[in-house]
Amino acid sequence: VKGVLLMFYYRPTREWAYQDILSLRDTTSLGILRELHRWGAHAMVITTWLHMYRVFLTGSYKPPREFNWVVGVLLLLLTLLLSFTGYLLPWDQLAIWAITVGSNMARATPILGHEGPGQQFLTLGGIDMITNASDARFGLLGARFVGEETLNRFYVLHCVAIPLAVATLIAIHFWRVRKDGGISGPL
Repeated sequence: VKGVLLMFYYRPTREWAYQDILSLRDTTSLGILRELHRWGAHAMVITTWLHMYRVFLTGSYKPPREFNWVVGVLLLLLTLLLSFTGYLLPWDQLAIWAITVGSNMARATPILGHEGPGQQFLTLGGIDMITNASDARFGLLGARFVGEETLNRFYVLHCVAIPLAVATLIAIHFWRVRKDGGISGPL
């Protein structure tokens, strides 16, 4: 809910993103709306980690619940991706350096990055199938360099794509918990 309210005041453009964040901080009482969103995000990450830890300690990931464990791990990864994409939206120096480092890691991803291991296997007739204009880094940035296209991509990921994936996986997760006999502990 807080994220939807923030969308009314935030413009994902290079000119306005940082100014809108400053305005949210300075014109509202203590920047409470943005801070509640940030604190809620921190609580979500901590709660997800603690839940995974409990499931691991109690052995609740064992058959017949192993599929639900995989869904839970995917939810944890999506939670971390939500945090990362949200971290970039203020479009300050920290955000620009974070996306630079993150996208350079994507460039070195096995098979998907043009500098990663296994890339040499994706050649056809001497033509590279993965180049610096078609690898994972380019897919993340939307261009060869960090810019406004990058901000727009991460805004859409943070506000639409990842939340839809999380909602879908949570529905599957709850359905599997119910189907596998509830939360009664290890079998």
